[in-house]
Amino acid sequence: MAIVISGKQMDLGESLRSHIENDITTTVSRYIDGDIDATVTVSKDTHAFRTDIQIHVGKHIDVHANGNDADAHKSVEVALSKLDAQIRRYKTRLLNMRRKKDDHSKIVETVQKFIVQRQEEDNVEDNPLVIAEVPKEILTLTVGDAVMKMDLSEYPVLVFKNAANDQINVVYKRPDNNIGWIDPSLKLS
Repeated sequence: MAIVISGKQMDLGESLRSHIENDITTTVSRYIDGDIDATVTVSKDTHAFRTDIQIHVGKHIDVHANGNDADAHKSVEVALSKLDAQIRRYKTRLLNMRRKKDDHSKIVETVQKFIVQRQEEDNVEDNPLVIAEVPKEILTLTVGDAVMKMDLSEYPVLVFKNAANDQINVVYKRPDNNIGWIDPSLKLS
């Protein structure tokens, strides 16, 4: 297991580093065997510490958790408890996805990178700039796997190719904390 631990504009003591490394190793190895890459960043905000944990479980499978507290050790504990809950909730599905071999018969579609430029006469406050994102592969997933991937990565939205009908679908977090699903192949009645 490769764990990268860093402090953002702060120096982490050896005690905190060993605490983070031991707890992540214990938490993750309880559910998942094998090589896993983890990145932990501890930063100091104005009134609290923030701990971000990013774990790469397998191809296209990332788990993200964060924690905030006035104490650095407690912010790590909050992030680790969130990480533990996420991995525990999706343990079986994560292991199944990790064991799947790549299906080279399916075409992987790639989202192209683009930037929409603002016209000079546009009012900046009324029309926000569209920011280009990093090119991402559009994965072929079931709706349940897409929801799991979105939940684990803490993305607000996920675009995927539905395994049931080979159509582009979208799952997203709604303001009422439920999950929305857009499937353009469904007909309105």
